[in-house]
Amino acid sequence: MITLEAYFPSEDDCLSMIQEAVHDASNDEFRQSVVDPIIKVLETSSGRNKYVDYGDAFLESNALMLAKEYPTKAVSFPRRYVDNLFELFGFELKTFKSTLHDLIRKHVSATNNFQTLLENPSNVIHTVALYYSDMTLNRKLRDSARQQLGLSVYHNMFAKYYPKGCNEQVMAYTYMNLDGSWNIVKSEDMITWIGQTIETVYGCWRTKLSLNISILVTVKFLNGVRNAFNQSMRLLTNKYMKNIEANNMVGTDSGQDDEHLVTNNFITLRENLMRMIKNGDPLYKTNGVLYSGISRLKNVKAGVLFDFAQKVSSPDISRVIDNILYVFLVKEHNTIEDINSTKYIGRITNMPTAIDRAIQGKPIIIPYTKKYKASSEIVKAFICLVATFILKRVDDAKK
Repeated sequence: MITLEAYFPSEDDCLSMIQEAVHDASNDEFRQSVVDPIIKVLETSSGRNKYVDYGDAFLESNALMLAKEYPTKAVSFPRRYVDNLFELFGFELKTFKSTLHDLIRKHVSATNNFQTLLENPSNVIHTVALYYSDMTLNRKLRDSARQQLGLSVYHNMFAKYYPKGCNEQVMAYTYMNLDGSWNIVKSEDMITWIGQTIETVYGCWRTKLSLNISILVTVKFLNGVRNAFNQSMRLLTNKYMKNIEANNMVGTDSGQDDEHLVTNNFITLRENLMRMIKNGDPLYKTNGVLYSGISRLKNVKAGVLFDFAQKVSSPDISRVIDNILYVFLVKEHNTIEDINSTKYIGRITNMPTAIDRAIQGKPIIIPYTKKYKASSEIVKAFICLVATFILKRVDDAKK
């Protein structure tokens, strides 16, 4: 296994590399015909905003799919998205593809697979936007470029492995039986997984793109992105196909959402916990030890977490409580008394992922981030906070 050691070049080394990159005449044509026109638009606030707006529309068209934990549907492209993108940067699609083709023939070895690049030339725009945003430290532009590029490449991979679509019940079963080593499980939703896949590959190519962006480096970077998605999708699809053959799938019982309401004791516990919060329980309503403890556990600011918790509506708090009790008492076959045990305490930090996946098709984390305009880290910390509140108040709530 190759280990990448940290290397910090000297100021003279950096200057030498930059000068070499700038004066590499073989890159001039690519820079002048592709890179410079893109950067010229992104240097203006109106150009950046339009690019980000097109990206937001792209993401919005796929919001439901991206909120899921696993692949479910093909990517949807907003009307005129590609045309608008090329018009923004002053390109004509046919001419742009011809330019790329000529550059590739001149500067890229035939052993490199560049057909994907020619079929999706907009990915070159996203790559330059990602490179430029990294140079200017523009986080908003960087996130947009990363997401647009990732969604575009993922579109090709989904079409390759699921040309006729996928059975969501089988995919749900496949996902729920993956272990924690899978990146798609660690990510918890599609938009995070897609973004992190791009981030991982970009991390390997950041220096080369920054110091010497060329058609060759661009092709290699995009091939790396394609290969990363291809490997992940291939491994996932192998497991999916085995479950297709075995007819393994998540059930669709209409009463699944209510499965956790199985005993009067369970209902009473949930209602008593909610009554305590509504009546101003100081543990929840005061920015004290509960918030400071969870802020350290989840590395968030206690004040931000407290403000968020006070904004969450009673029905949404109740839903979190419901799902926590459902996961721990019903799915994991514990008792109410076990909430006082180390088994429950050890479960708290990983509770957000568990309750987000508890009920098929009804995630919590992404919907709460959108509803309350908060980061996923704060929502996850809030779930841990509610789980800890249950631990602290379970004895009183049982009465």
